[in-house]
Amino acid sequence: MLCHYRWHHLNITNFCSLNIFFYFDTDFSSMQSDSLTPSSLYQQCLDKQRIVVCGTRGTTSLATLLVNVLQYYKRPVDFSLNAPLHGMTETVRLSDAHIVVIDGKEKDLHEYHHHVGVITNILWNTSMEVGTEEEYVKFFEHFADSTPKGGMLFYCENDPLAMFTGTKPRTDVLSIPYKIHPHSSESGKHFLVNGSEKTPVQVYGSQGFQNFSAAREVLKRLGVTYNMFYKAVPYFLP
Repeated sequence: MLCHYRWHHLNITNFCSLNIFFYFDTDFSSMQSDSLTPSSLYQQCLDKQRIVVCGTRGTTSLATLLVNVLQYYKRPVDFSLNAPLHGMTETVRLSDAHIVVIDGKEKDLHEYHHHVGVITNILWNTSMEVGTEEEYVKFFEHFADSTPKGGMLFYCENDPLAMFTGTKPRTDVLSIPYKIHPHSSESGKHFLVNGSEKTPVQVYGSQGFQNFSAAREVLKRLGVTYNMFYKAVPYFLP
């Protein structure tokens, strides 16, 4: 007989006299992102909707924002982040949630097999390990091209290379542009401007305001309305 147990739930003394073989499965809930490879993460998330955020800058902040808003509304969500930011105390959480938000690494983007992809920006420079800008851009082009039929691809139209990559026609893929969110600053305080309404936020700067716009559009497709989004974001910590 084959049994499947997570190691921390097993008391081996109870089974020493039984003819049972065990398959030991690692508990990924407490792992750090650098100890979980993209391929193993994919295997752990086969039955989840995989949302992958990629780009040169702002990916961890955007991924964390998505997680924070979903958690604000008690929506079960798993995640894999490259660093703990904005009040997060862990970088990986895998449970029985049906959604996982992945902070993607450029060279491994094809291994996540995303359903929803987000490209924040594409900013190559000579200090990168990748030899040329063309080679670097290809990481994101392959990522975008691997979006499945019925999938969604979000891209920032304020970034020329992200826009160039995102606007390429792809069969049965919904490509959705976003741009920096209208905003204002008054007496050292920062606000998202939505028509005549202003929502105070604790995260700001051009990348921060782009991420708010990206998160608003992605979350809309997950059932979080604009009004719900603006209610949650003031609690997103810097």
